[in-house]
Amino acid sequence: MITAKDLDYHNKATIDPTYAETYFLIFSVPEESISGNAYLLVRPNVGAILSSVYVHKGVCLNAWEADYADAPMHLKAPDKLSDFTLANGMSLSGSNNARDYHFRYEGREKLCSFDLNVKGIMQPFDALDPNQNPMLDKFANTEEALGAGDGWAQGHYDTIGHITGELSLYGKTYKVDCVDGLDRSWGPRLEWNASPVSWMHMTFGTDLAFHLVMTLDVSKSGVRYTTFRFGYAAVNGEVTGVVSAEVVGSNAGMLGMSRIVRIRDAKGREWEMFGAAVAAAPWHSAYGSFTSFQTLYRWTMGDRVGHSSVTDVVGITTLGKRLSKLGSESKAG
Repeated sequence: MITAKDLDYHNKATIDPTYAETYFLIFSVPEESISGNAYLLVRPNVGAILSSVYVHKGVCLNAWEADYADAPMHLKAPDKLSDFTLANGMSLSGSNNARDYHFRYEGREKLCSFDLNVKGIMQPFDALDPNQNPMLDKFANTEEALGAGDGWAQGHYDTIGHITGELSLYGKTYKVDCVDGLDRSWGPRLEWNASPVSWMHMTFGTDLAFHLVMTLDVSKSGVRYTTFRFGYAAVNGEVTGVVSAEVVGSNAGMLGMSRIVRIRDAKGREWEMFGAAVAAAPWHSAYGSFTSFQTLYRWTMGDRVGHSSVTDVVGITTLGKRLSKLGSESKAG
């Protein structure tokens, strides 16, 4: 179960320099085909924090087409994670038992800024709590159940919030009013590769939203969703673990263009939804060891319509083994 103390550091028992804690928020202005994110990764035992802001409009097949990227790698780590301001203009505070957040950013050269309030539509989902995550019993161990290797193995929660505020970009101000995901993790995290995994949110307003984590198979023939690892359905504020899910779709290269998602939760309820890309880009600036291929989708399910994001995270080493000229010819992949 996640509480207010999980907004702050968890590293008192370790001096491991690879130990990391993260925050990740994704937001959008769907009517303008704009998608953005704010990502923070702190290594408290080293004393440094990475702070990444990434914003793009429409479909950007190449990283250099993105509208804005700021990702200083070695800012001074804050004394606490529940309320801080960094030298690159990023501020974050959390409250209400890790349910609500306030993100503020004033970028350099006045190119980009935002002021975003995140009001949780649910209590955070603790991926390591068997009372919340029914999939922990299905797999042989926690790492396999999470599907993301060591990065989530000591602590991980996910939540969905109603995100409101303003985004300013190149002198133009946009109103932000969306429903999308936020997550936080802590534990050892090497700067080496990343198991292919998809972090998915499908939202239809504050009363109906879903989250899935799926593993991926990446090959020259394309990207295929394989094993469902965990997820939840948030219906009128009540969170129920998902017990099965299937995802199929189409891509432009590594970027998702469409998705069909089928979900069944622990109460036996079933949903099927379709997503079509509104914006997409390869987000590469937060980590040298992986690329996150993120897409903002327009979701439809019967008469319900919503907008939210999916990001397929794949290690650079995995991409090299499976897709490069030399790697794909070897047995390494």
